[in-house]
Amino acid sequence: GTMISLGSSGDIVIVGYPHDEGVRRNGGRVGASGGPSSVRPFLQKVGTVVNPEFGVDLRNIKISDDGDIESSLSLEDAHNSLFDKVSLLLNQGKIPFVIGGGNDQSFSNGYALVRKHIKKVGVVNIDAHLDVRPLKEGKSHSGSPFRQLLETPEFQNRENGNQFLEFAAQGSQCSAIHAKWITDQGYTIKWLSQLGSPTERVQEFKKVLDGLGEHIFVSFDIDSIASSDCPGVSAPAAVGLSAQDALDMCFIAGSHPKVFFIFSLHALLIVLVIVNQ
Repeated sequence: GTMISLGSSGDIVIVGYPHDEGVRRNGGRVGASGGPSSVRPFLQKVGTVVNPEFGVDLRNIKISDDGDIESSLSLEDAHNSLFDKVSLLLNQGKIPFVIGGGNDQSFSNGYALVRKHIKKVGVVNIDAHLDVRPLKEGKSHSGSPFRQLLETPEFQNRENGNQFLEFAAQGSQCSAIHAKWITDQGYTIKWLSQLGSPTERVQEFKKVLDGLGEHIFVSFDIDSIASSDCPGVSAPAAVGLSAQDALDMCFIAGSHPKVFFIFSLHALLIVLVIVNQ
């Protein structure tokens, strides 16, 4: 049997975003459009519903799969369609779990949560990159989603108390100009080198969530994971989080009471390696 039903009836609703045009525009390695179709077969094989090691029981959690954003859409139309889908799910009290696809999706996902709550929204980007590049010829791409989000009126009005934080970024993959832009806006970068041991990294991530607003969106770009553990991404790197780090952080985010949008999981290529660990 399966605990994942079709449609949007679940407490947690999976949405696929099979688009990587934003990656191509940003000069990355394409292939992430196949992420959703590659991940779904593994979801049924992740493990037992009741985990006796950690005392986790998923039998009372309803998960459904509401399919993909239409793959034939232009990137701009796909963004609009994703925003509408996520907004609808949030308004229905669902927790969206979006599987990409390029990181350009994070603007649609994050802005849907911001538009719902307006104030005290927290956004954390787990990523080796900052993704606050300007648009290219007026067009969004996989490197621009958080620049777009932070330039919305809801974030520009600091009285709203919305917060943003970069987690596990790597200075060797980030522009100093973009890092300065983030800090000039009053937001925070937690570099990978500052996070300490694996245990300390996970503890620091929990502290981040505890202090990051009342309605939290977690964006997890899996190119933040070392390529030895997760090679199938658009921008692989030898240094990064471990698969165990990623799983521990996912567990913390999924169980945190303020996380209303579990994940925008993206930069997937042929197979999501951490799911099969």
